[in-house]
Amino acid sequence: MGVLSILRESGIFGCMETGSFASEARHLGKAARTRAKLMDAAVGVFARDGFEAASVNEIARAADVVNGTFYLHFKDKDDIAAAVAYRIATDVTRQLDAAMADIGDAIERTSTATRRFIEFMSARRDWGLALFRAVWFFRDLRGDVVNHLRADLERGRKQGAFTVEIDNFLIDTFASMTMSALFARLNGNVGADAGSRVAELQLRMLGVPAKRAKAAAWKKLPVLEIAVGNEAKKAGR
Repeated sequence: MGVLSILRESGIFGCMETGSFASEARHLGKAARTRAKLMDAAVGVFARDGFEAASVNEIARAADVVNGTFYLHFKDKDDIAAAVAYRIATDVTRQLDAAMADIGDAIERTSTATRRFIEFMSARRDWGLALFRAVWFFRDLRGDVVNHLRADLERGRKQGAFTVEIDNFLIDTFASMTMSALFARLNGNVGADAGSRVAELQLRMLGVPAKRAKAAAWKKLPVLEIAVGNEAKKAGR
């Protein structure tokens, strides 16, 4: 857990009332709008302070509601963190899968997924930090992410593109490489090529020849619009 405590403050949060969840819920009832405002506030607080240091009181303050209102919508800090993280992960994963529906080649698909994920999450730093923290804390969220990853890696094994055994250790290592690259990108320790660099390393780990891995990892990607809540962010270069 120690790595989480060294993440820096993002300093980009702005007004929570105009956040992604609140924007999406603006035409809904009061209860839905309040819940959305709390989720936007939680994103900022978790990204800024870290999950360990964040408190219900701070989330409620950022959302401009009293603590009692928070507890009408969420049981505790874990509950709202899980709600936020699952929503981010679900929206992004679903849209990445849809965008890659026509990519049958496992090497291209695996490389593209890593690069798109890192590019989008680093472009919206508060979302990236919130998801990064949640993945380490919530086992169920990690399980959902791993299931999508396992399917792509097993596809590559069946195609003969990946020559290594696809087991839990390899999947955990692959996922950790992606999250470490995202962490470095969020903290400014690596440039915009982070996704390509780690994708190339991942493909080589999977047994892809060096020339093929390099070509796939550094191939120019078309612009992709990905939405979380009511926002759209551009991924790819």
